[in-house]
Amino acid sequence: MKSLFDKLNLGAMERRIVVGAALVLFVVLNAMFVWPQFKDWNRVQLDILKAQKMLDDYQKEVDQLPKLQQKETELKGTGGAQLASSEMALALMRTVDAKAQASGILVVNRIPGLSGGQNPSAYFEEQTLRISFQNTGDAELLKFMVSLGENNSTIRIRDLTVKPDPTQMKLMGELTMVASYQKPAPASKQPTTATPKRP
Repeated sequence: MKSLFDKLNLGAMERRIVVGAALVLFVVLNAMFVWPQFKDWNRVQLDILKAQKMLDDYQKEVDQLPKLQQKETELKGTGGAQLASSEMALALMRTVDAKAQASGILVVNRIPGLSGGQNPSAYFEEQTLRISFQNTGDAELLKFMVSLGENNSTIRIRDLTVKPDPTQMKLMGELTMVASYQKPAPASKQPTTATPKRP
């Protein structure tokens, strides 16, 4: 079987020139079209690493889903009994009155209200209560404020104004509290089936 060089009837020197030209052409074509793509390979490898890291981060969040669902269930139960909106203010007032009386705070005025910026989709509704107090010692006021946060209470102090009373021996001022109450679950609508009339 004749080789290509034999078919072209090339001598030894001509064969060397053809092989050398082919080799130069191969190197030039690689330099023009293949070697510039090497930097793209590094970029692709970097993109793969970034995508893998993002996938790992998402997987970590997905793996935490059962814990987050359990936490959501626990938080739904921390608001205590589910109260209607009209009963929340009364419940807050009763709680604060009991703690004030136990601490020795003389409450002279109460102004209940809804906290601003209510989120209709939230599980909790915030109620505010502003009280005015007078003839109160600093130890009693401190005891009262500490008692507001005891026993997993959802009551927190938003604003406090304190000044000496006219006798300069006791304190008077105003204190605004916010409490979170669990909203009642929306009543599920039961489909009503009409009973057929008898002829």
